[in-house]
Amino acid sequence: MRSRKATVALMLSAIFPGLGQFYNHDYAKGAVFLACGVVLGWVSSEMLPPLDSVIAGQVPEGLGPLLTITILFLVCYAYSMVDAYRSANRGE
Repeated sequence: MRSRKATVALMLSAIFPGLGQFYNHDYAKGAVFLACGVVLGWVSSEMLPPLDSVIAGQVPEGLGPLLTITILFLVCYAYSMVDAYRSANRGE
């Protein structure tokens, strides 16, 4: 039964960081991962270059910080999935 619970927790965290932790009744970690995902997602969306400049083939400025924020979001996303899976297998 734990394997099924771990798979569900993993899939929920794949939908959005923190959901698998909430499913595992680990509300503090779930809130941290959820806040991390929301904040990093919002910041990265605010840093996106205008679409018309990308279509025109111009190289937008400030891609370094956008790449950094995107990598941080992906790390939070991946760690949320791994943590949810491991916590469900441990029965935490």
